[in-house]
Amino acid sequence: LRRIEVKGRAGRDGIHMETNEWTQACHLGKDYWLYAVFDCATATPKLLRVQNPFHKLVVSRQESAVFAIAASAVVEAAEGD
Repeated sequence: LRRIEVKGRAGRDGIHMETNEWTQACHLGKDYWLYAVFDCATATPKLLRVQNPFHKLVVSRQESAVFAIAASAVVEAAEGD
């Protein structure tokens, strides 16, 4: 069973996850995936998949009820194609 959160960005900016999304990532562990699509506004969007983002990603800051994650962290933690 795979639970997937999808985030899309027109460019290469970092992503934000809501508190409930980050909490689910924590509770579901390896069953939770983050699919981040960068460059959505271009002809060549790039899908990156991160299994267990709570374990693999470092939140750069918390903005009220939103967790900010740098694009570079998603690129580094993404699974192979």
